[in-house]
Amino acid sequence: MEGSRRPRRWRYLIDIVVLVAVTFFLDVLLGAFIRVPINLEKGFVFDAIGKMLLVGVAWGLIRLRGETMADIGLKRPASWMRTFMIGIGLAAIVFIAMYVSEKAGFRRDLSKFKDVQGNVELAVLGVFYALIGAGFYEEFMFRGFLMQGLAMFFGAGRTAWIAACAMQGALFGAAHAYQNPLGIAITGTLGVLMGLLVLASGRNLWPVIIGHGLFDASRFVLFYFEGPPTG
Repeated sequence: MEGSRRPRRWRYLIDIVVLVAVTFFLDVLLGAFIRVPINLEKGFVFDAIGKMLLVGVAWGLIRLRGETMADIGLKRPASWMRTFMIGIGLAAIVFIAMYVSEKAGFRRDLSKFKDVQGNVELAVLGVFYALIGAGFYEEFMFRGFLMQGLAMFFGAGRTAWIAACAMQGALFGAAHAYQNPLGIAITGTLGVLMGLLVLASGRNLWPVIIGHGLFDASRFVLFYFEGPPTG
């Protein structure tokens, strides 16, 4: 029994390594053809395209190991209405918490989005990018593909899922290093909390996809009126 499980565990780790390698390859490839610095509008477009390509790669890896998207959390919830309400509530709670903390002086550095202020077209593009690049992509990759892969590699038990939740949260924070150390801590903590919500909802990604997407979209609306925090 143990011998039959071991290759399975390593397969999940191999898939994670493959996806990370493809991510770096795409970054290098885009860097070779796109001149930097790039304006925010083009950045949104190219980044969204790149992220959807990575979702396609992840989907292929999932299929090759004999699983479906439902296995990583993209499954029909028992109630779409309840799922949307949870997502909206999550977005509202995080939005209020971030807004109050920033007014109190605890600010991440989001100055890369400064051009959104007063720019309707860029704000609208940012809203769509938030729904795709943050809401769907980040939840699919971190709370879905990565968390499930790590949990399976660690043995698929309760402790394995908790460890995987903590690890994906730490990596999620590291992925937001551009926001300054406080930003890493905040996003890492949110990553862990959203991972716990996924586990509490029967490993269903839709509540956090909706909540994350709406939160980031609402931030771009806020950036249009007030501009982003600069750290």
